[in-house]
Amino acid sequence: MVERVIGSVSPQVLLDNIHPSHIDEFLTPFNNYIEDLSIENRLNVNIRRKPNDKINPILRLAESKDANVIADIVKEDYEGTYPYKEMEDPEEIAKMIQRGNHKFFLFLDGSGKVMGSTCYVLDFKEKKGYVRSFVVRKDSLGLMDAKKAYVGSFLQVLKKYNGRILLWWGEARTADVKSQYINRLCSLRPIALMPNKDRFYNNIESDVLIISYNNNLFRRYRSNKKPRIIPCVFGPYSFSRKRYGLESPIIIKFQNKLNPKKLCKKTNKVIVQKKIDKFGYNHYNLKMKDSSSYLKFTYTPTVQNFEKTEYKVKNPFELTILIDKFKFLANKLNVRYSEVYVNGYNAIHQQIFYDNGFFPRGYIPAWRLNKENGFFEDYILFNKYNEKINKINLIQEGRELLRFI
Repeated sequence: MVERVIGSVSPQVLLDNIHPSHIDEFLTPFNNYIEDLSIENRLNVNIRRKPNDKINPILRLAESKDANVIADIVKEDYEGTYPYKEMEDPEEIAKMIQRGNHKFFLFLDGSGKVMGSTCYVLDFKEKKGYVRSFVVRKDSLGLMDAKKAYVGSFLQVLKKYNGRILLWWGEARTADVKSQYINRLCSLRPIALMPNKDRFYNNIESDVLIISYNNNLFRRYRSNKKPRIIPCVFGPYSFSRKRYGLESPIIIKFQNKLNPKKLCKKTNKVIVQKKIDKFGYNHYNLKMKDSSSYLKFTYTPTVQNFEKTEYKVKNPFELTILIDKFKFLANKLNVRYSEVYVNGYNAIHQQIFYDNGFFPRGYIPAWRLNKENGFFEDYILFNKYNEKINKINLIQEGRELLRFI
């Protein structure tokens, strides 16, 4: 491969001063950077207030033959405790690379030694991108300019796929603010809290959902329906309204809960299907007998959580029955954290999850693409957790979020 620098953009781009609020604002100062992912390069732009003598790494798109190196770095960095075991499996990483929707970048020193890596996941059907697994070798910590490594690789991916990917998101750790800070430089901002969701280095941690939008998404692709929310959602809604200039919502109040005795008689009508994959993920599908209604989710034993929850129901009664079974399984498996994204226009579903102990901890505008009409719809992150929360460290915007949820 040919090595090249990211072209003659302005010699100094102080991202700390810019605080980009969306993807396009982040990209604007970098006019001539590379979008050809096959070209090795360095980010030869000063993005710091003060110069340093750290190694500005060469950025190279990984190939399937690099899978062993990537897996080794993850194992080394997390001392074998990384809970998402597909990222420690060279064969699976190679498959990700070959499929083409996972863009792994390697960070190299001048001699070609790999100092770290990161990954960007592309979902063209949903028009969403996901940032994950930014890792640095232990012997390169403090030597490699991690800020330039991450910003430079993300710049290339954004330029290459801007317009096809309209929303980028990730889940940042809160044991410290490093990952939040470096993603904030790239316009990804805190939008929701996930208390006790993860476990790293065998310690329970909370995560914060971070997000950034293409500027056209709100102007052209967000649904024009007026949000319909229950009172407890107004706090997180107000946070997002302040940031994104959302319209006033319709507040819906409910008083009557469903009869618990009637629910008990119907709970046995739920069929529980479970499939365990080779990485230990338990994929559950709760289905109603004689109905097309379902609730699907993934149980991750290494972190004891329920996530990736999806559901489709005929009526509120069936949703309540499925949630009742969901909670039963959570108690049986000693689950510490569970989550679900609930439509911002369906107040009755919001109320049902709230009545079952789930709390709204983030209002995410334009979160999910409705493929029937081509518009993005708002969703609310509802979650519940057990056990005491360990100390949470947040950047300023994350601390502001806490005041609203």
